[in-house]
Amino acid sequence: MKLIGSTTSPYVRKVRLLLEGQDYEFETLQALSPEGAKRLEEYGAVKRIPILIDGDKTIFDSTIISEYLLEKKSITLSLDEKLGLKLIDELCDSGVILFQQKHWDIDPYWENDFSKRVHARAKSILDKLDDMAKTNTFTELQKDWLYCALFWFELRGILNFDGRTYLEHLFNDLKQVEKYQTTLPE
Repeated sequence: MKLIGSTTSPYVRKVRLLLEGQDYEFETLQALSPEGAKRLEEYGAVKRIPILIDGDKTIFDSTIISEYLLEKKSITLSLDEKLGLKLIDELCDSGVILFQQKHWDIDPYWENDFSKRVHARAKSILDKLDDMAKTNTFTELQKDWLYCALFWFELRGILNFDGRTYLEHLFNDLKQVEKYQTTLPE
């Protein structure tokens, strides 16, 4: 198997965590660079990371890749676990949109209506995740995905915890976990 992506992407990182202990090649590329964008064209129309190549299969989208890898391990997720993972993905998607608004100088201070809505959505999801952290209802896989998203938010300076103490405590506890240390961005 071969995984294509960047070390900073939360989407790529969650796939790397699923591949932990397996033999695979990791091709790094910077998707936002002109060279990385050109390289992505070679892998298909979506032009987005991560991409997993397994034999004759080329799979894009971190959630589909994750489902594929879990299926190979004969792991079935409950509806509640899938919904929790989707919530984390939605948070991550909101953060990426806010990052893009800032990075490409579209709306760097998130002042237009679209940015305000995305920001409010992210804050609402963070509130829900803080409630989940309070009751400790995360599965191991959800913790992996959540850590990847929150680490990336901190790395990019996108959102902070703003009084979400349960989520902040969980994040600080997870920072010490070895598997997260071995997948730190380079």
